[in-house]
Amino acid sequence: MYAVEYDAYHRIISGLDASFYSTAPFRLCFYNTTPDANIFAIRAGFTRDEDIERLVWDANRNDPVRENSTLTFGRDGNLVLADVDGRIVWQTNTANKGVTGISLEPNANLVLHDKNGRIIWQSFDHPSDTLLVGQSLKIDGRTNKLVSRTSDVDGRDGPYSIVLDKKGFTMYVNNSGKLLQYGGWRGEGLLNVTFDAVPEDQSITAYELVLAFTESQQPNIPSTSRHLLQSRPVSNSRGIILTKLNYNATYSFLRLESDGNLKILTYYRNTSYLKWAETYAFFGDEVRECGLPSKCGSYGYCDKRMCIACPSPKGLLGWSEDCKPPPTPTCKSGGAAANYYKIVVLEFLHVGVEHFMSPYDEGEGPMKVNDCRDKCSKDCKCVGFFYKEESSKCLRVPLLGTLIKNVNTSRVGFIKYLK
Repeated sequence: MYAVEYDAYHRIISGLDASFYSTAPFRLCFYNTTPDANIFAIRAGFTRDEDIERLVWDANRNDPVRENSTLTFGRDGNLVLADVDGRIVWQTNTANKGVTGISLEPNANLVLHDKNGRIIWQSFDHPSDTLLVGQSLKIDGRTNKLVSRTSDVDGRDGPYSIVLDKKGFTMYVNNSGKLLQYGGWRGEGLLNVTFDAVPEDQSITAYELVLAFTESQQPNIPSTSRHLLQSRPVSNSRGIILTKLNYNATYSFLRLESDGNLKILTYYRNTSYLKWAETYAFFGDEVRECGLPSKCGSYGYCDKRMCIACPSPKGLLGWSEDCKPPPTPTCKSGGAAANYYKIVVLEFLHVGVEHFMSPYDEGEGPMKVNDCRDKCSKDCKCVGFFYKEESSKCLRVPLLGTLIKNVNTSRVGFIKYLK
């Protein structure tokens, strides 16, 4: 038994035809993080390595099966996962569509094909939270997004997603059904985005890990915004270079983590331990990490990767995991006047504050700060507002989370509370 991430217990799938269940370093398996709740998945890693093996695809994380459930590849060409009581939990829906074979490809794509090798169904079209090298998200259909896990222990869909949509490649947090942008790359007219490992200048040792995209028109991807990366031609296409490595990076995957961060893990075998290395993180430097909505839990003020204060009506208090947003008054029809406290950082520090949505949403306006306050008071879902004094723009927010230090003193925040 080898260690698997999430501290999961797992069992490999084996049979007569090895091409069905294994192609190094990938293998089909079942895993669980809680007893009697099993998930059909693809595992990545070499069994002789002294490192954690990774889970790069799963079929039924929102509906685990119990012990003695069955996985069946029927004569009709359908792959079916049924619970112990016979209830069908997951299937490929390929019955009577000419499927004659099944195989796990060297790139970890589980494929059902016909007698001519034509793909009828593939796991690459059904991602969960991970993209493998060569895997794409498409603007049309069900494969336009990745969705995070709820937590390491709970594999069900979590609140974070990254979606290929009209805005571009956009990161959202789901707040009671409302999607709030907290990251991503702008780009209009994108048809698909592919995670890829590309040799640099025909080199066999240096690789670029990229997001390559196909477009219906020239995309609008500015390179000046601090939340965007430089766009340039990549492998006869266009794309975004996420990182460069001085070794073969073919065994890499891009994952939306349960905390909302977007990371790349890359396998490097020429080391004795820790062969899976984090080689990229969207929120990976001192500026960006504070933009992670969950960085300070449900509430906190962040600077240089550290949660340094808990804003309150009494001022900035010491931060701890117990820091919570203040209770808000009962919302009355017509918008009775609400109470607010201003987030005041010591004035001699000459700094301001912004919300994690601020880099992606200019807000309404121009308007006066009192008009912004009135709008928030009349909005039952508004828990505070952030105001840009230099542009008179107003951003009302339904969720607080991590607030970010800003060197611009004209960026101010007001939090609604029950007095």
